[in-house]
Amino acid sequence: MKTPINHRELDLRHRGFSLIEMAVVLMILGFLLSGLLVSLSQSTENTRRTDANAQLKRIEEALLGFAQANGRLPCPASHTSAGQEAIVDVATGVCNVPTTVTHGFVPAATLGLTGAVNADGLLTDPWGNPYRYSVSNRIQGANRAFTSSVGMTALFAAAPLNNTNMLRVCRQAPCVDIITDLAPAVVLSMGANWSSFSSANEVANAGNVVVGGYRLTNTNDFVSTEYNETTFDDLIIWISPNILFSRMISAGRLP
Repeated sequence: MKTPINHRELDLRHRGFSLIEMAVVLMILGFLLSGLLVSLSQSTENTRRTDANAQLKRIEEALLGFAQANGRLPCPASHTSAGQEAIVDVATGVCNVPTTVTHGFVPAATLGLTGAVNADGLLTDPWGNPYRYSVSNRIQGANRAFTSSVGMTALFAAAPLNNTNMLRVCRQAPCVDIITDLAPAVVLSMGANWSSFSSANEVANAGNVVVGGYRLTNTNDFVSTEYNETTFDDLIIWISPNILFSRMISAGRLP
């Protein structure tokens, strides 16, 4: 005698199997989507870093062009100067910045640079944070050596250049493994983690002086080291004195 087929039981079995299959499929899709989101996030970050590096290069060229046209480097912008250089006296090169070392922001308006700016008129990086700009406050005679054309001429005449009051770039904080101790100027992006950094190397670049809600360093030392998403994502460039002098010579500003 044949056992009667329980169609309801078969339906339930098939239905249960389908639910298991669906759960597996959803789990796989979840893994794939998670990986895709991570990939997209990394792709976005890579694009932003590429854009920031390109903008840093434009800033460098603008600074060198300014020196060729004016015989000096510009002062940094302050948080109240709307992107213009904050300078007290063009003749002596004294800058109107709130730190004992000449730190502030890229004077994009003075340099004629275009790009995104914040509510204070400061040129921002792809993460919405203003680019920092520092210039040596070295004295040559009675003038600033790099933000005064008279001082720049006197400094060039007194060559060879030594490291007195020049900016230093190192591979680790505090400043060890020095890359250069002869930088006239440094430009810095604090990267994606600009509001949440904690490593000693990033703290060295950001500084502990807070002016107008912005952190600024107050030393001559900066760090440039290997990129790490968690511990170091700053992007930094510096002006070479040899390139600066060469470009100014070619423009007839030196000797």
